[in-house]
Amino acid sequence: MKKNWKIKKNELKAVASSNEKIITSILLNRGLTTEEEKNAFLFPDYERDLHDPFLIKDMQKAVDRVLLAKKRKERICIYGDYDADGVTATVLVKDFFNQIELDFFCYIPDKDKEGNSLNKEAIDYIKTQGANLIITVDCGISSFKEVAYANENEIEVIITDHHSLPKKLPAALAIINPKASPDYPEKNLAGVGVAFKFVAALAGSFEEYEKDQLKWLLDLVAIGTIADCVPLIGENRTLAKFGLLVLSKTRRVGLKQIFQVGSLNINSGLIPSAEQISFQLAPRINAAGRIDHANLAFDLLSAVEGEESSARILALELESKNQHRQKITEKIISEVENRLKNKNNLPAVIVEWAPHWSYGIVGLVAGKIAEKYHRPTLILQEKDSILRGSGRSVPEVNFIEILRESDHLMSKYGGHSQALGGEFPKKNVEELSRNLEKKIAPLLKKENISELEIDTELTLAQINFDLVNQLSQLEPFGEGNPEPIFLTRNLTVSDLRLVGNGEKHLKLILSDGEPDTNRLSAIGFRLADNYANLKINDKIDLVFTLQKNQWNGIESIQAKIIDLNVIS
Repeated sequence: MKKNWKIKKNELKAVASSNEKIITSILLNRGLTTEEEKNAFLFPDYERDLHDPFLIKDMQKAVDRVLLAKKRKERICIYGDYDADGVTATVLVKDFFNQIELDFFCYIPDKDKEGNSLNKEAIDYIKTQGANLIITVDCGISSFKEVAYANENEIEVIITDHHSLPKKLPAALAIINPKASPDYPEKNLAGVGVAFKFVAALAGSFEEYEKDQLKWLLDLVAIGTIADCVPLIGENRTLAKFGLLVLSKTRRVGLKQIFQVGSLNINSGLIPSAEQISFQLAPRINAAGRIDHANLAFDLLSAVEGEESSARILALELESKNQHRQKITEKIISEVENRLKNKNNLPAVIVEWAPHWSYGIVGLVAGKIAEKYHRPTLILQEKDSILRGSGRSVPEVNFIEILRESDHLMSKYGGHSQALGGEFPKKNVEELSRNLEKKIAPLLKKENISELEIDTELTLAQINFDLVNQLSQLEPFGEGNPEPIFLTRNLTVSDLRLVGNGEKHLKLILSDGEPDTNRLSAIGFRLADNYANLKINDKIDLVFTLQKNQWNGIESIQAKIIDLNVIS
Protein backbone atom coordinates (compact mmCIF):
# COMPACT_ATOMS: atom_id res chain seq x y z
CA MET A 1 0.00 0.00 0.00
CA LYS A 2 1.16 3.52 -0.77
CA LYS A 3 1.93 5.71 2.22
CA ASN A 4 1.65 9.45 2.45
CA TRP A 5 4.56 10.75 4.55
CA LYS A 6 3.65 13.50 6.97
CA ILE A 7 6.17 15.12 9.31
CA LYS A 8 4.57 16.17 12.59
CA LYS A 9 4.86 19.87 13.31
CA ASN A 10 5.57 21.57 16.62
CA GLU A 11 7.35 24.73 17.72
CA LEU A 12 10.76 23.09 17.30
CA LYS A 13 12.18 23.17 13.80
CA ALA A 14 11.62 20.09 11.66
CA VAL A 15 15.25 18.99 11.68
CA ALA A 16 16.26 18.81 15.35
CA SER A 17 19.84 19.85 16.08
CA SER A 18 20.58 17.88 19.26
CA ASN A 19 19.51 14.72 21.07
CA GLU A 20 17.73 16.82 23.68
CA LYS A 21 15.72 18.62 21.00
CA ILE A 22 14.94 15.33 19.28
CA ILE A 23 13.48 13.86 22.48
CA THR A 24 11.65 17.11 23.30
CA SER A 25 10.18 17.18 19.80
CA ILE A 26 8.91 13.61 20.18
CA LEU A 27 7.32 14.44 23.54
CA LEU A 28 5.61 17.48 22.02
CA ASN A 29 4.26 15.24 19.28
CA ARG A 30 2.63 13.20 22.05
CA GLY A 31 0.96 16.28 23.51
CA LEU A 32 3.36 16.59 26.45
CA THR A 33 4.11 20.29 26.72
CA THR A 34 4.90 21.09 30.37
CA GLU A 35 7.93 19.93 32.33
CA GLU A 36 5.60 18.20 34.79
CA GLU A 37 3.94 16.20 31.98
CA LYS A 38 7.27 15.30 30.40
CA ASN A 39 8.81 14.14 33.69
CA ALA A 40 5.72 12.10 34.60
CA PHE A 41 5.95 10.38 31.22
CA LEU A 42 9.69 9.75 31.29
CA PHE A 43 9.83 8.73 34.94
CA PRO A 44 6.64 6.88 35.95
CA ASP A 45 6.16 6.37 39.69
CA TYR A 46 4.35 3.26 40.90
CA GLU A 47 2.89 4.82 44.06
CA ARG A 48 2.06 8.18 42.49
CA ASP A 49 0.61 7.08 39.17
CA LEU A 50 -1.72 4.22 40.12
CA HIS A 51 -5.27 5.30 40.93
CA ASP A 52 -7.36 4.23 43.91
CA PRO A 53 -9.21 1.05 42.80
CA PHE A 54 -12.25 2.05 44.86
CA LEU A 55 -12.87 4.90 42.41
CA ILE A 56 -14.17 2.20 40.08
CA LYS A 57 -17.94 1.88 40.41
CA ASP A 58 -19.17 -1.21 42.34
CA MET A 59 -15.67 -2.06 43.61
CA GLN A 60 -16.67 -1.92 47.29
CA LYS A 61 -19.73 -4.05 46.56
CA ALA A 62 -17.55 -6.65 44.81
CA VAL A 63 -14.98 -6.71 47.62
CA ASP A 64 -17.68 -7.11 50.26
CA ARG A 65 -19.21 -10.03 48.35
CA VAL A 66 -15.88 -11.88 48.10
CA LEU A 67 -15.22 -11.33 51.80
CA LEU A 68 -18.68 -12.74 52.53
CA ALA A 69 -17.89 -15.77 50.37
CA LYS A 70 -14.72 -16.35 52.38
CA LYS A 71 -16.62 -16.04 55.65
CA ARG A 72 -19.31 -18.47 54.47
CA LYS A 73 -16.74 -20.79 52.85
CA GLU A 74 -18.59 -20.54 49.56
CA ARG A 75 -17.11 -21.80 46.32
CA ILE A 76 -16.25 -19.24 43.62
CA CYS A 77 -15.72 -19.71 39.88
CA ILE A 78 -13.18 -17.45 38.16
CA TYR A 79 -14.52 -17.29 34.60
CA GLY A 80 -11.81 -16.26 32.15
CA ASP A 81 -11.23 -15.63 28.47
CA TYR A 82 -9.03 -17.49 25.99
CA ASP A 83 -6.69 -14.76 24.68
CA ALA A 84 -3.47 -13.53 26.28
CA ASP A 85 -5.28 -10.76 28.15
CA GLY A 86 -7.92 -13.14 29.49
CA VAL A 87 -5.50 -15.96 30.36
CA THR A 88 -3.10 -13.66 32.24
CA ALA A 89 -6.06 -12.08 34.07
CA THR A 90 -7.36 -15.51 35.08
CA VAL A 91 -3.96 -16.64 36.37
CA LEU A 92 -3.53 -13.34 38.23
CA VAL A 93 -6.83 -13.67 40.12
CA LYS A 94 -6.13 -17.38 40.76
CA ASP A 95 -2.71 -16.59 42.26
CA PHE A 96 -4.19 -13.97 44.56
CA PHE A 97 -7.13 -16.16 45.62
CA ASN A 98 -4.65 -18.90 46.51
CA GLN A 99 -2.77 -16.44 48.69
CA ILE A 100 -5.89 -15.40 50.63
CA GLU A 101 -7.09 -19.02 50.79
CA LEU A 102 -10.44 -18.87 49.04
CA ASP A 103 -12.32 -21.93 47.80
CA PHE A 104 -12.45 -21.52 44.01
CA PHE A 105 -11.86 -23.05 40.60
CA CYS A 106 -11.18 -21.57 37.16
CA TYR A 107 -13.13 -21.98 33.94
CA ILE A 108 -12.01 -20.81 30.50
CA PRO A 109 -14.46 -21.50 27.64
CA ASP A 110 -13.50 -23.32 24.46
CA LYS A 111 -13.52 -20.61 21.80
CA ASP A 112 -14.61 -22.89 18.97
CA LYS A 113 -17.33 -24.78 20.87
CA GLU A 114 -18.57 -22.15 23.32
CA GLY A 115 -17.75 -18.84 21.68
CA ASN A 116 -17.05 -15.65 23.61
CA SER A 117 -17.78 -14.97 27.25
CA LEU A 118 -20.43 -16.61 29.43
CA ASN A 119 -22.73 -19.31 28.05
CA LYS A 120 -25.60 -21.29 29.54
CA GLU A 121 -23.89 -24.69 29.28
CA ALA A 122 -20.89 -23.38 31.21
CA ILE A 123 -23.19 -21.94 33.89
CA ASP A 124 -24.90 -25.33 34.22
CA TYR A 125 -21.49 -26.95 34.72
CA ILE A 126 -20.44 -24.31 37.25
CA LYS A 127 -23.60 -25.01 39.25
CA THR A 128 -22.75 -28.74 39.38
CA GLN A 129 -19.37 -27.79 40.87
CA GLY A 130 -21.06 -26.14 43.82
CA ALA A 131 -20.25 -22.51 43.01
CA ASN A 132 -22.79 -19.82 43.76
CA LEU A 133 -20.59 -16.88 42.75
CA ILE A 134 -18.99 -16.29 39.33
CA ILE A 135 -16.30 -13.66 38.88
CA THR A 136 -15.60 -12.95 35.21
CA VAL A 137 -12.29 -11.57 33.98
CA ASP A 138 -11.89 -9.85 30.61
CA CYS A 139 -15.45 -10.79 29.63
CA GLY A 140 -19.10 -10.60 30.63
CA ILE A 141 -20.11 -7.02 29.90
CA SER A 142 -22.27 -8.09 26.93
CA SER A 143 -23.63 -11.27 28.57
CA PHE A 144 -27.08 -9.91 29.38
CA LYS A 145 -29.02 -13.14 28.85
CA GLU A 146 -26.37 -15.35 30.42
CA VAL A 147 -26.15 -13.30 33.62
CA ALA A 148 -29.94 -13.43 33.87
CA TYR A 149 -29.73 -17.23 33.50
CA ALA A 150 -27.13 -17.41 36.26
CA ASN A 151 -29.35 -15.33 38.52
CA GLU A 152 -32.26 -17.70 37.82
CA ASN A 153 -30.01 -20.52 39.01
CA GLU A 154 -29.15 -18.66 42.24
CA ILE A 155 -25.60 -17.90 41.08
CA GLU A 156 -24.48 -14.33 41.61
CA VAL A 157 -22.13 -12.71 39.09
CA ILE A 158 -19.39 -10.12 39.50
CA ILE A 159 -18.19 -8.84 36.13
CA THR A 160 -14.67 -7.51 35.73
CA ASP A 161 -14.25 -6.38 32.15
CA HIS A 162 -12.91 -3.54 30.03
CA HIS A 163 -14.81 -3.86 26.75
CA SER A 164 -17.14 -1.18 25.40
CA LEU A 165 -20.50 -0.93 27.15
CA PRO A 166 -23.54 -2.35 25.35
CA LYS A 167 -26.84 -0.48 25.27
CA LYS A 168 -28.18 -2.73 28.04
CA LEU A 169 -25.95 -3.83 30.93
CA PRO A 170 -26.30 -7.27 32.55
CA ALA A 171 -28.04 -7.51 35.92
CA ALA A 172 -24.85 -8.53 37.70
CA LEU A 173 -24.25 -8.06 41.41
CA ALA A 174 -21.34 -5.76 40.53
CA ILE A 175 -19.84 -4.51 37.28
CA ILE A 176 -16.17 -3.58 37.59
CA ASN A 177 -15.45 -1.76 34.33
CA PRO A 178 -13.63 1.60 34.11
CA LYS A 179 -15.83 2.57 31.16
CA ALA A 180 -18.85 2.32 33.47
CA SER A 181 -17.12 4.40 36.15
CA PRO A 182 -17.34 8.19 35.71
CA ASP A 183 -14.95 8.84 38.61
CA TYR A 184 -12.14 6.54 37.47
CA PRO A 185 -9.47 8.46 35.51
CA GLU A 186 -8.17 5.60 33.32
CA LYS A 187 -10.89 4.30 31.01
CA ASN A 188 -8.63 2.12 28.86
CA LEU A 189 -7.30 -0.56 31.19
CA ALA A 190 -6.89 -4.02 29.69
CA GLY A 191 -8.84 -6.92 31.16
CA VAL A 192 -5.79 -7.94 33.20
CA GLY A 193 -5.44 -4.33 34.38
CA VAL A 194 -9.03 -4.38 35.69
CA ALA A 195 -8.33 -7.74 37.37
CA PHE A 196 -5.25 -6.24 39.01
CA LYS A 197 -7.27 -3.29 40.39
CA PHE A 198 -9.81 -5.78 41.72
CA VAL A 199 -7.24 -7.84 43.64
CA ALA A 200 -5.50 -4.64 44.79
CA ALA A 201 -8.80 -3.52 46.32
CA LEU A 202 -9.26 -6.92 47.97
CA ALA A 203 -5.70 -6.99 49.30
CA GLY A 204 -6.38 -4.09 51.64
CA SER A 205 -8.87 -6.25 53.57
CA PHE A 206 -6.18 -8.73 54.63
CA GLU A 207 -3.75 -7.43 57.23
CA GLU A 208 -1.43 -10.38 56.70
CA TYR A 209 -1.12 -9.64 52.99
CA GLU A 210 1.89 -7.44 52.30
CA LYS A 211 1.12 -4.77 49.72
CA ASP A 212 4.45 -5.26 47.93
CA GLN A 213 3.45 -8.84 47.08
CA LEU A 214 1.11 -7.41 44.46
CA LYS A 215 4.08 -6.23 42.43
CA TRP A 216 4.99 -9.84 41.61
CA LEU A 217 1.73 -10.02 39.66
CA LEU A 218 2.82 -7.22 37.36
CA ASP A 219 4.58 -9.54 34.90
CA LEU A 220 1.14 -10.90 34.01
CA VAL A 221 -0.28 -7.36 33.87
CA ALA A 222 2.41 -6.27 31.41
CA ILE A 223 1.86 -9.25 29.12
CA GLY A 224 -1.93 -8.89 28.97
CA THR A 225 -1.86 -5.10 28.70
CA ILE A 226 0.61 -5.07 25.81
CA ALA A 227 -1.01 -8.06 24.09
CA ASP A 228 -4.44 -6.38 24.09
CA CYS A 229 -3.10 -3.22 22.41
CA VAL A 230 -4.64 -0.76 24.87
CA PRO A 231 -3.05 2.72 24.89
CA LEU A 232 0.29 2.59 26.71
CA ILE A 233 -0.13 5.97 28.33
CA GLY A 234 -1.28 7.05 31.77
CA GLU A 235 -1.87 4.22 34.22
CA ASN A 236 -1.36 1.59 31.53
CA ARG A 237 2.13 2.94 30.88
CA THR A 238 3.01 2.66 34.56
CA LEU A 239 1.63 -0.88 34.83
CA ALA A 240 3.42 -1.99 31.66
CA LYS A 241 6.74 -0.33 32.50
CA PHE A 242 6.97 -1.83 35.99
CA GLY A 243 5.51 -5.09 34.72
CA LEU A 244 8.28 -5.46 32.16
CA LEU A 245 10.79 -4.91 34.96
CA VAL A 246 9.18 -7.74 36.95
CA LEU A 247 9.07 -9.90 33.82
CA SER A 248 12.85 -9.55 33.45
CA LYS A 249 13.19 -11.37 36.79
CA THR A 250 9.96 -13.39 36.77
CA ARG A 251 9.58 -16.30 39.16
CA ARG A 252 7.12 -18.07 36.89
CA VAL A 253 8.37 -21.49 35.85
CA GLY A 254 6.06 -21.59 32.82
CA LEU A 255 7.24 -18.28 31.42
CA LYS A 256 10.88 -19.33 31.79
CA GLN A 257 10.13 -22.50 29.82
CA ILE A 258 8.42 -20.50 27.05
CA PHE A 259 11.50 -18.28 26.84
CA GLN A 260 13.83 -21.28 26.56
CA VAL A 261 11.78 -23.41 24.17
CA GLY A 262 11.03 -20.46 21.89
CA SER A 263 14.60 -19.13 22.09
CA LEU A 264 13.23 -15.77 23.23
CA ASN A 265 15.77 -13.27 24.50
CA ILE A 266 13.66 -12.52 27.58
CA ASN A 267 14.51 -13.02 31.26
CA SER A 268 18.20 -12.60 30.46
CA GLY A 269 18.64 -9.77 32.94
CA LEU A 270 17.56 -7.15 30.39
CA ILE A 271 14.16 -5.53 30.54
CA PRO A 272 12.16 -6.85 27.57
CA SER A 273 10.54 -4.49 25.09
CA ALA A 274 6.85 -4.23 24.34
CA GLU A 275 7.73 -5.39 20.82
CA GLN A 276 9.08 -8.67 22.21
CA ILE A 277 5.83 -9.20 24.09
CA SER A 278 3.67 -8.30 21.08
CA PHE A 279 5.49 -10.38 18.48
CA GLN A 280 7.15 -13.19 20.44
CA LEU A 281 5.48 -13.95 23.77
CA ALA A 282 1.81 -12.97 23.31
CA PRO A 283 1.33 -14.93 20.05
CA ARG A 284 2.53 -18.08 21.80
CA ILE A 285 0.12 -17.61 24.71
CA ASN A 286 -2.68 -16.83 22.26
CA ALA A 287 -1.90 -19.90 20.15
CA ALA A 288 -3.33 -22.26 22.79
CA GLY A 289 -6.87 -20.84 22.60
CA ARG A 290 -6.73 -20.21 18.86
CA ILE A 291 -5.69 -23.74 17.87
CA ASP A 292 -7.10 -25.87 20.69
CA HIS A 293 -7.93 -24.73 24.24
CA ALA A 294 -6.52 -21.91 26.34
CA ASN A 295 -6.15 -24.28 29.31
CA LEU A 296 -2.74 -25.21 27.88
CA ALA A 297 -1.48 -21.63 28.32
CA PHE A 298 -3.31 -21.31 31.65
CA ASP A 299 -1.68 -24.48 33.03
CA LEU A 300 1.72 -23.39 31.77
CA LEU A 301 1.52 -19.93 33.37
CA SER A 302 0.25 -21.57 36.57
CA ALA A 303 3.24 -23.93 36.92
CA VAL A 304 5.18 -23.51 40.17
CA GLU A 305 8.66 -24.35 41.40
CA GLY A 306 9.28 -28.09 41.21
CA GLU A 307 7.15 -28.49 38.06
CA GLU A 308 9.89 -27.62 35.57
CA SER A 309 9.71 -30.93 33.70
CA SER A 310 5.95 -30.85 33.16
CA ALA A 311 6.15 -27.13 32.29
CA ARG A 312 8.74 -27.86 29.61
CA ILE A 313 6.44 -30.45 28.04
CA LEU A 314 3.62 -27.90 28.00
CA ALA A 315 5.95 -25.23 26.54
CA LEU A 316 6.99 -27.60 23.74
CA GLU A 317 3.33 -28.30 22.97
CA LEU A 318 2.57 -24.58 22.98
CA GLU A 319 5.48 -23.91 20.60
CA SER A 320 4.14 -26.56 18.23
CA LYS A 321 0.66 -25.02 18.29
CA ASN A 322 2.12 -21.59 17.60
CA GLN A 323 3.93 -22.88 14.52
CA HIS A 324 0.72 -24.53 13.36
CA ARG A 325 -1.14 -21.27 13.99
CA GLN A 326 1.34 -19.38 11.78
CA LYS A 327 0.79 -21.78 8.86
CA ILE A 328 -3.01 -21.62 9.10
CA THR A 329 -2.94 -17.82 9.34
CA GLU A 330 -0.81 -17.49 6.20
CA LYS A 331 -3.10 -19.86 4.31
CA ILE A 332 -6.27 -17.93 5.14
CA ILE A 333 -4.59 -14.58 4.40
CA SER A 334 -3.62 -15.91 0.97
CA GLU A 335 -7.21 -17.01 0.29
CA VAL A 336 -8.61 -13.60 1.30
CA GLU A 337 -6.07 -11.74 -0.81
CA ASN A 338 -6.89 -13.88 -3.85
CA ARG A 339 -10.55 -12.95 -3.44
CA LEU A 340 -9.69 -9.26 -3.18
CA LYS A 341 -7.64 -9.43 -6.39
CA ASN A 342 -10.75 -10.54 -8.25
CA LYS A 343 -12.83 -7.57 -7.11
CA ASN A 344 -13.11 -4.61 -9.48
CA ASN A 345 -12.93 -2.12 -6.62
CA LEU A 346 -11.76 -2.50 -3.06
CA PRO A 347 -14.78 -1.94 -0.75
CA ALA A 348 -14.65 0.46 2.19
CA VAL A 349 -15.14 -2.50 4.53
CA ILE A 350 -13.84 -5.99 3.77
CA VAL A 351 -16.21 -8.82 4.76
CA GLU A 352 -15.14 -12.36 3.88
CA TRP A 353 -16.12 -15.80 5.20
CA ALA A 354 -15.69 -19.53 4.62
CA PRO A 355 -16.76 -22.70 6.45
CA HIS A 356 -13.21 -24.10 6.64
CA TRP A 357 -11.64 -21.02 8.22
CA SER A 358 -10.65 -21.58 11.84
CA TYR A 359 -12.68 -19.50 14.28
CA GLY A 360 -9.61 -19.12 16.47
CA ILE A 361 -7.55 -17.59 13.66
CA VAL A 362 -9.95 -15.18 11.95
CA GLY A 363 -9.08 -12.28 14.27
CA LEU A 364 -5.40 -12.51 13.33
CA VAL A 365 -6.29 -12.59 9.64
CA ALA A 366 -8.61 -9.59 10.02
CA GLY A 367 -5.77 -7.63 11.63
CA LYS A 368 -3.31 -8.42 8.85
CA ILE A 369 -5.80 -7.60 6.08
CA ALA A 370 -6.94 -4.36 7.74
CA GLU A 371 -3.33 -3.24 8.12
CA LYS A 372 -2.30 -4.10 4.57
CA TYR A 373 -5.33 -2.67 2.76
CA HIS A 374 -6.21 0.08 5.24
CA ARG A 375 -9.80 -1.07 5.42
CA PRO A 376 -11.93 -2.16 8.40
CA THR A 377 -12.16 -5.93 8.01
CA LEU A 378 -14.51 -8.69 9.16
CA ILE A 379 -13.24 -12.25 8.75
CA LEU A 380 -15.81 -14.91 9.62
CA GLN A 381 -16.34 -18.62 9.90
CA GLU A 382 -19.54 -20.04 8.43
CA LYS A 383 -21.19 -22.76 10.51
CA ASP A 384 -24.82 -23.94 10.29
CA SER A 385 -25.89 -20.77 8.40
CA ILE A 386 -24.31 -18.60 11.11
CA LEU A 387 -21.33 -16.31 10.47
CA ARG A 388 -19.12 -15.68 13.48
CA GLY A 389 -15.72 -14.12 13.73
CA SER A 390 -13.69 -11.02 14.38
CA GLY A 391 -13.22 -7.53 13.03
CA ARG A 392 -10.27 -5.15 13.02
CA SER A 393 -10.39 -1.49 12.10
CA VAL A 394 -8.22 1.44 11.04
CA PRO A 395 -7.56 4.54 13.19
CA GLU A 396 -10.22 6.78 11.63
CA VAL A 397 -13.05 4.26 12.06
CA ASN A 398 -14.64 3.34 15.41
CA PHE A 399 -15.80 -0.10 14.29
CA ILE A 400 -17.84 -1.01 17.38
CA GLU A 401 -19.86 2.23 17.28
CA ILE A 402 -20.68 1.80 13.59
CA LEU A 403 -21.58 -1.87 14.07
CA ARG A 404 -23.85 -0.88 16.95
CA GLU A 405 -26.03 1.03 14.46
CA SER A 406 -26.79 -2.34 12.82
CA ASP A 407 -27.21 -4.33 16.01
CA HIS A 408 -30.66 -5.51 14.87
CA LEU A 409 -28.79 -7.67 12.35
CA MET A 410 -26.43 -9.15 14.96
CA SER A 411 -27.07 -12.09 17.27
CA LYS A 412 -24.34 -10.85 19.61
CA TYR A 413 -21.22 -8.72 19.47
CA GLY A 414 -18.76 -6.78 21.61
CA GLY A 415 -15.30 -5.29 21.68
CA HIS A 416 -13.41 -2.03 21.22
CA SER A 417 -13.23 0.74 18.63
CA GLN A 418 -10.47 -1.11 16.78
CA ALA A 419 -11.24 -4.77 17.52
CA LEU A 420 -14.48 -6.65 17.93
CA GLY A 421 -16.11 -10.05 17.71
CA GLY A 422 -19.60 -11.24 17.02
CA GLU A 423 -21.98 -13.48 15.13
CA PHE A 424 -25.10 -13.15 12.98
CA PRO A 425 -27.25 -15.19 10.56
CA LYS A 426 -25.67 -15.56 7.13
CA LYS A 427 -28.87 -14.21 5.55
CA ASN A 428 -28.03 -10.80 7.10
CA VAL A 429 -24.54 -10.48 5.63
CA GLU A 430 -25.50 -8.50 2.51
CA GLU A 431 -27.57 -5.95 4.41
CA LEU A 432 -24.92 -5.65 7.12
CA SER A 433 -22.17 -5.16 4.51
CA ARG A 434 -24.21 -2.43 2.78
CA ASN A 435 -24.85 -0.64 6.08
CA LEU A 436 -21.18 -0.76 7.05
CA GLU A 437 -20.07 0.35 3.59
CA LYS A 438 -22.42 3.34 3.68
CA LYS A 439 -21.17 4.47 7.11
CA ILE A 440 -17.46 3.74 6.66
CA ALA A 441 -16.79 4.94 3.10
CA PRO A 442 -17.04 8.69 3.95
CA LEU A 443 -14.60 8.22 6.85
CA LEU A 444 -11.79 6.75 4.76
CA LYS A 445 -9.23 8.77 2.84
CA LYS A 446 -9.60 8.79 -0.92
CA GLU A 447 -7.47 6.26 -2.79
CA ASN A 448 -5.72 3.36 -1.11
CA ILE A 449 -3.22 5.51 0.76
CA SER A 450 -2.47 5.43 4.46
CA GLU A 451 -0.85 8.29 6.30
CA LEU A 452 2.56 7.66 7.83
CA GLU A 453 3.34 10.20 10.54
CA ILE A 454 7.03 10.98 11.04
CA ASP A 455 8.34 12.49 14.26
CA THR A 456 11.33 14.31 12.82
CA GLU A 457 14.10 14.26 10.22
CA LEU A 458 17.60 13.09 11.09
CA THR A 459 20.96 13.03 9.40
CA LEU A 460 23.14 9.92 9.73
CA ALA A 461 25.60 11.97 11.78
CA GLN A 462 22.92 12.46 14.45
CA ILE A 463 22.36 8.73 14.91
CA ASN A 464 24.44 7.43 17.81
CA PHE A 465 24.20 5.25 20.92
CA ASP A 466 23.42 8.25 23.12
CA LEU A 467 20.32 9.02 21.04
CA VAL A 468 19.19 5.38 21.03
CA ASN A 469 19.67 5.18 24.81
CA GLN A 470 17.61 8.34 25.31
CA LEU A 471 14.88 6.96 23.06
CA SER A 472 14.67 3.90 25.32
CA GLN A 473 13.34 6.20 28.08
CA LEU A 474 10.17 6.55 26.00
CA GLU A 475 9.47 2.80 26.17
CA PRO A 476 7.30 0.79 26.37
CA PHE A 477 6.04 1.62 22.90
CA GLY A 478 2.60 0.65 21.72
CA GLU A 479 -0.89 2.00 21.10
CA GLY A 480 -1.00 5.66 22.17
CA ASN A 481 2.80 5.82 22.44
CA PRO A 482 4.14 4.62 19.09
CA GLU A 483 7.80 4.01 18.52
CA PRO A 484 9.35 7.25 17.17
CA ILE A 485 9.60 7.29 13.39
CA PHE A 486 12.38 9.17 11.60
CA LEU A 487 13.12 10.29 8.06
CA THR A 488 16.57 10.57 6.49
CA ARG A 489 16.85 11.85 2.94
CA ASN A 490 19.24 11.25 0.05
CA LEU A 491 20.94 8.07 1.19
CA THR A 492 22.98 5.77 -1.05
CA VAL A 493 22.48 2.01 -1.02
CA SER A 494 26.06 0.78 -0.44
CA ASP A 495 25.14 -2.87 0.04
CA LEU A 496 21.98 -4.94 -0.40
CA ARG A 497 21.21 -8.51 0.61
CA LEU A 498 18.14 -10.70 1.04
CA VAL A 499 18.24 -12.57 4.35
CA GLY A 500 16.19 -14.86 6.57
CA ASN A 501 14.16 -17.97 5.85
CA GLY A 502 13.02 -17.74 2.23
CA GLU A 503 15.03 -14.52 1.77
CA LYS A 504 11.97 -12.45 2.73
CA HIS A 505 13.88 -9.73 4.60
CA LEU A 506 15.74 -6.81 3.04
CA LYS A 507 19.15 -5.96 4.54
CA LEU A 508 20.79 -2.66 3.52
CA ILE A 509 23.94 -0.70 4.29
CA LEU A 510 23.32 2.98 3.68
CA SER A 511 25.69 5.93 3.42
CA ASP A 512 25.22 9.68 3.11
CA GLY A 513 28.07 10.56 0.74
CA GLU A 514 29.80 12.90 3.19
CA PRO A 515 33.65 13.06 3.15
CA ASP A 516 33.83 11.01 6.37
CA THR A 517 31.06 8.73 5.18
CA ASN A 518 28.47 7.89 7.81
CA ARG A 519 26.91 4.46 7.47
CA LEU A 520 23.73 2.88 8.79
CA SER A 521 22.64 -0.76 8.78
CA ALA A 522 18.92 -1.20 8.01
CA ILE A 523 16.58 -4.21 8.00
CA GLY A 524 13.19 -4.44 6.32
CA PHE A 525 11.26 -7.43 7.64
CA ARG A 526 9.16 -9.13 4.93
CA LEU A 527 9.94 -6.26 2.54
CA ALA A 528 12.10 -8.09 -0.01
CA ASP A 529 9.19 -8.46 -2.48
CA ASN A 530 8.10 -4.83 -2.01
CA TYR A 531 11.47 -3.51 -3.22
CA ALA A 532 12.55 -6.22 -5.63
CA ASN A 533 13.87 -3.61 -8.09
CA LEU A 534 16.05 -1.84 -5.54
CA LYS A 535 19.77 -2.07 -6.36
CA ILE A 536 23.18 -0.95 -5.12
CA ASN A 537 23.99 2.77 -5.69
CA ASP A 538 20.31 3.73 -5.77
CA LYS A 539 19.49 6.96 -3.94
CA ILE A 540 16.64 6.70 -1.45
CA ASP A 541 14.73 8.55 1.25
CA LEU A 542 14.24 6.26 4.23
CA VAL A 543 11.56 6.18 6.94
CA PHE A 544 12.57 4.06 9.94
CA THR A 545 12.73 3.41 13.65
CA LEU A 546 15.96 2.95 15.58
CA GLN A 547 16.96 -0.03 17.71
CA LYS A 548 19.97 -1.76 19.16
CA ASN A 549 21.05 -5.01 17.54
CA GLN A 550 23.21 -7.69 19.14
CA TRP A 551 25.06 -10.25 17.05
CA ASN A 552 27.90 -12.48 18.25
CA GLY A 553 28.25 -10.34 21.37
CA ILE A 554 28.68 -7.13 19.37
CA GLU A 555 26.13 -4.33 19.86
CA SER A 556 25.28 -2.03 16.98
CA ILE A 557 22.63 0.45 15.89
CA GLN A 558 20.12 -0.76 13.34
CA ALA A 559 17.34 1.00 11.50
CA LYS A 560 14.09 -0.91 11.08
CA ILE A 561 12.67 0.07 7.69
CA ILE A 562 9.10 1.34 7.71
CA ASP A 563 9.04 2.70 4.16
CA LEU A 564 11.40 4.00 1.49
CA ASN A 565 11.27 5.98 -1.71
CA VAL A 566 13.75 5.53 -4.56
CA ILE A 567 14.71 8.98 -5.84
CA SER A 568 17.31 7.99 -8.47
